[in-house]
This record gives sequence, C-alpha cells and structure tokens, in this order.
Amino acid sequence: MGWRLLRSRKAGVSAQDAVRHLMGMGFIEIRFTTYLMRREMQGEEPSSPLSHLERIRMIADICHNLPGDFRWSSNQERERRAVESLRFHLRGLAYDDSTDSQAAQWVRMQLDEVGYDYLPLLSERVRAQLAQQ
Repeated sequence: MGWRLLRSRKAGVSAQDAVRHLMGMGFIEIRFTTYLMRREMQGEEPSSPLSHLERIRMIADICHNLPGDFRWSSNQERERRAVESLRFHLRGLAYDDSTDSQAAQWVRMQLDEVGYDYLPLLSERVRAQLAQQ
C-alpha cells in the first residue's frame, strides 16, 4: 500500500472532496492571476498578458464541468461522476509537452495537496512513469 493511499484513507478524502478542492483552488488561482495581470498592465513595461490568459483559460477549462458532478441525488452517483471527471483530467499525464499535460499536472498538484489517491485512476504506463520521477 503506497503512502498516497494511506494518506487518502487516513484523511477520508473522497473524489467529491477532491473535485470541490479543484473548483475552489481554480477560482482562487484565476482571481489571483487576474490581479497579477492588472498589476503588470499598470506598470511601465507591461509583460505580455497572453501567458496569464492561457493559464486562466486552462484552469477554467478544467473547472467548468465539475459542478455538474454534484447535481445527482445519490451520493454514490456523485462519487462515480467525480471519479470520472478526475480520470478525464488526469489523462494528460500520458502526454509530453501539451496543453493536456499542463492541465493534468495542475490537477495532479491540487490532488496531491488535498491528499487524494489518484494512482488507481491512471494507466499502468503512467503509474510507472510517475514512480520513476
């Protein structure tokens, strides 16, 4: 049993908890990034806001369907939908240097932070790659 699985079971982090965390952190990061953009644009030598806009877009793309996971009346169905969403967003870990990969890395970082064990959602190949890192 890996340390992540122990941590997840100990903390009792469900897929629904993980999705709630993704949404909350997504909102916070989008708001903070817009603050950074405003500050840079008011400076004497503003940098290109495109990198900030791309990051905002990436996070918004990740989060925009997540609230739908909670519309079901059954807790079991909400959990199943949340697992499906997490699996979908983590699929990008299988790719190198793509938008999907960057988004999946952001999701992975958030799930690590909250203590959700996402390893069972990954393919064997991706798990092996992560074990080598």
